[in-house]
Amino acid sequence: MLEAIVQNHERLGKFLNSFRDAFKNHPQYRHFQVYVIALMIYLGSRNLAGLSQVIPGSKSASSLYRFVASMDWDTEQVEQIRWELLNRRTRRVLQAAKRRGKPIPVFLIIDDTLVEKSGKQMEGVDYHYSHSAGRTILGHVWVTGHLVVLGQSYPVSWKLYRRRGMCEELGLPFASKPELAASILRSFHPLPNTQTYVLTDSWYPSQDLLDLCEECGYHLISAVKSDRKLKTAGHNLQVKQWAQCLPKRAFGFVTVNTICYKLWATTGHLSSGHSVRMVVNRVIGQKTWRFLISTDTSLTPQTIISYYLVRWEVENFYRLAKQSLGWGDYQMRDLFAIERHVQLMMVAHAYLELERQEAMAVADETDTRITIGDIQRQHQALSRRTEIAQVFDLTQRGFQLETIYQRLAA
Repeated sequence: MLEAIVQNHERLGKFLNSFRDAFKNHPQYRHFQVYVIALMIYLGSRNLAGLSQVIPGSKSASSLYRFVASMDWDTEQVEQIRWELLNRRTRRVLQAAKRRGKPIPVFLIIDDTLVEKSGKQMEGVDYHYSHSAGRTILGHVWVTGHLVVLGQSYPVSWKLYRRRGMCEELGLPFASKPELAASILRSFHPLPNTQTYVLTDSWYPSQDLLDLCEECGYHLISAVKSDRKLKTAGHNLQVKQWAQCLPKRAFGFVTVNTICYKLWATTGHLSSGHSVRMVVNRVIGQKTWRFLISTDTSLTPQTIISYYLVRWEVENFYRLAKQSLGWGDYQMRDLFAIERHVQLMMVAHAYLELERQEAMAVADETDTRITIGDIQRQHQALSRRTEIAQVFDLTQRGFQLETIYQRLAA
């Protein structure tokens, strides 16, 4: 069945074969094929028990666990190949855009997500506060870097965050979320002839991160907390105080993505000394003010808001990864196995994103919207057709129903 799925989709086979040299033997490579395909096509919970049942004739859940927990395959090479495949297409798109003379901003989104778990024996789990749930939740927190450029969207790095108390208990070095974000920025290699904009929420724009962005030649566009101070025109006020003390006539209106914003913008200095453009804004009809800063002071307020809204791409990725690719389903205790599971999920996402880009490139309508979910459903349908075709072939060759059961549904 595995061979039939790969043979029926040439690009899938070619993609998986790109990783062949990262595995020491054919059984390891076959496990890799099964794992990645199962993450994409399975409709149930993508834990090891579920993944092992997806492809008839594949290995048991215990075999898949040994594959991620103890088999000696090269995780660094897998990640290098994943990045090269994505980066190759990105560079081609950038070259095409460059020939048209268009400016090319690149967005590197830094964010974190909580993956809820029920097993207290899982390595690395702890209680973390969830803003969406309004309470503490047991799980893993992953800090990620996510790249968005010319319609392409994919993760570049991910790191597990542990609270200081857990690190002290285990004798491990502690790294805060901003420090993990800084390590992601340092490992990122900017694309040629582009300007990288780092997008974050209000948790991340520390002085160290601002210094690092300046050192690397990146611009930072970030939300800031309401008590962050900005000095301009001889006044040094919290950003919320600027919103409160300004007269109504000081505010203007802009529309971004069909949504109207009321805003006021100015250029000043943070207490860290960094020069920024601040945009005080709120959506018309809402009462909550938001405060954005940009170290690229040449941008208009409308552009700053539109760039910052790109940050929601990472939320779309989190939702897809947890609901449809198995980030929320793993149940292994060993952190090494968990990290490999996440890496294989990232490989599956890379393939689907490349296929989405290919489908967009050949679409008849220029404004056609194709999602990764659309591509995933196509492959799920293809796998079902392949299984039906195998049943039909075995029937035509005279095999009895019980024999077909044993081959395909054992």
